[in-house]
Amino acid sequence: MKQILSEDIINQYMPTLVNCPLFNKLGENELRGYLHNAKVIVHSYKKNDFIALSGDPMDGIGVILEGSALLTRENIMGQRVIMANLEQSDIFGEALLFSKQPLWPATIKATKATKIMFIPLETFIETLPECHQCQTTILSNLLEDLSEKAILLTRKVHYLTLKGMREKIFAYLTDIYKRQHSKTIQLPHNREQMAEVLNVSRTALSRELGRLRDEGIIDITGRTVKLLNIEEIEEFGFNSF
Repeated sequence: MKQILSEDIINQYMPTLVNCPLFNKLGENELRGYLHNAKVIVHSYKKNDFIALSGDPMDGIGVILEGSALLTRENIMGQRVIMANLEQSDIFGEALLFSKQPLWPATIKATKATKIMFIPLETFIETLPECHQCQTTILSNLLEDLSEKAILLTRKVHYLTLKGMREKIFAYLTDIYKRQHSKTIQLPHNREQMAEVLNVSRTALSRELGRLRDEGIIDITGRTVKLLNIEEIEEFGFNSF
């Protein structure tokens, strides 16, 4: 379902919007003015709906207002590889902003009921007289976000180059530990998604996680992992980078 962005929708999702990296350093009034001038559209999706298919024309940058989605690609063997796990306030599509051929490079699928705000590409290129300073701030935020995502992509490519299962897991856990600054971490992926990120089978991953638990290195319940032997995990994880 498609909706024109209304004042009611802006009010409902303002807490989400102010936490979006695209709108950093913008006050609420500035943000309202920008959104009203940007010809924004809101789409609603059901669980498992396709938001975009690889190769489809792309006409706007997306902001997750509610729900979540997976951005995936298939390798030459037909295996699905998770490129990104999109959550509330996340943005996607920004890498195509200045592309000569703005086609979605990956498939995006809703993992629950999801609402997405799409900002037309021309909004970022054409000057909006009433929002010139806002546009400058938003473009600066885009560059910062692209830099962060380039670093993240480098990490994911690195996971694929590691050969040992334990080495992959420790590198993955170390990466999350460095971001969350806690010995009790919350995994951003379920077991199936984690297997796809690390490019391993789910069965082999579960077996190795079980060994790590039995050896007293981790304790895992659902997506919550306690790093019981942080020294070994860090040594393995940092040395793998």
